[in-house]
Amino acid sequence: MVKVMIFIDGSWLYANQHILSKRFGDNYRLDYGKLPQVLGEIIAENLGGMPVDVVRTCLFGSNAINYDIDDEQLVQNRRDFYDLLREEYHYEVEVFHVNYRGKRLKRSDRDPEDDFHPQEKCVDIALSTAMLYYAAIPNAYDIAVSVIGDRDFIPTLQHVRKIGKRVAVAGIKESCASEYADYKDPKRLKDFDIIWLGDLLDKLELKISKRRLECQSPLHIGSRFVYTDEFIRKGRRYYCHECKEKYRVQRLEQRDFIQPPMAEYSFEPDSPTSYGEIKKLLVRRLEDGSENKYGFIRNERGDYYFHSMDLMDDVDFEFLREGDPVMFDVAIQPNPGSRDKPNGKGVNVKLMDRREQPVPASPPVQSSAPVSSSQPFSPQSYQL
Repeated sequence: MVKVMIFIDGSWLYANQHILSKRFGDNYRLDYGKLPQVLGEIIAENLGGMPVDVVRTCLFGSNAINYDIDDEQLVQNRRDFYDLLREEYHYEVEVFHVNYRGKRLKRSDRDPEDDFHPQEKCVDIALSTAMLYYAAIPNAYDIAVSVIGDRDFIPTLQHVRKIGKRVAVAGIKESCASEYADYKDPKRLKDFDIIWLGDLLDKLELKISKRRLECQSPLHIGSRFVYTDEFIRKGRRYYCHECKEKYRVQRLEQRDFIQPPMAEYSFEPDSPTSYGEIKKLLVRRLEDGSENKYGFIRNERGDYYFHSMDLMDDVDFEFLREGDPVMFDVAIQPNPGSRDKPNGKGVNVKLMDRREQPVPASPPVQSSAPVSSSQPFSPQSYQL
């Protein structure tokens, strides 16, 4: 059986999804679970019906750090997207950080006179390295399918073929280097005609029939049962659109409550991974009976605020203790001149020492400050 490995430039594909959507309308959703299967079927057809085994699908992408806090939802959506690929579809995903130095993610949201250009590093190199690495391992794969558009990969494809592997390229017509589309292939880049994703939209569409689900949000009003065609992650609770919107608004209100103005942030470049210890844990009980759980991490740079939703999946807020050593990703750096203000932002918080976690002897500190129902609850929501 022919072994196929798929290598996807995730940053390029994510940025060009809107091109694919134009053909089917704004509601079109690409099914990443079907993508490896469909590409494998096309390779099998090109081989005259020979059986094909897609042994790995590897995606290489990026996400922002040190970004304007108004873009936090966009960053979270991208983070959720990568988690979806890992957990639902078993992709091998490598994500690299892009330092935005406190700027907005979209150029249209920045000052027209601002000449800042985010520097995405490592994605192209990581994809090329992986493709060549597996090509050098005996029997790892016979055919590499590259889902790419940039001409930066030309040397990689040439060398993979020199090793004796066959190469296929899948791309988007409106965002594809001419070398990949050239049917004469003078640079000897591929062994098959290019695969246009735009011609496969019907096969790749995420199709979900409406079904009746129960909203688990504590803020839900009225009947909890709703009909929806939303994509629901495995093992995740369902929250209806209205409750997600309430939660989004409340997170914005909490952000303004807990963090200082943007002018006080420091956006000096730094390693995205940092270490510290839990300084304080707080639980704020809301008028509707739900709880808002958050805390602060301290290290030599200052304090970092984190929400219970910023914990890694294997970390339970209830078992955290003040003084626990943690590792986390820096979303926003604190102001070095305001050490007593927890104005940094930490995400992907993980305990460094995995201990047995008994029933906690004492709960986190209960805040006595008056709280309105505008403070957030913490649903595990996902938006593709």
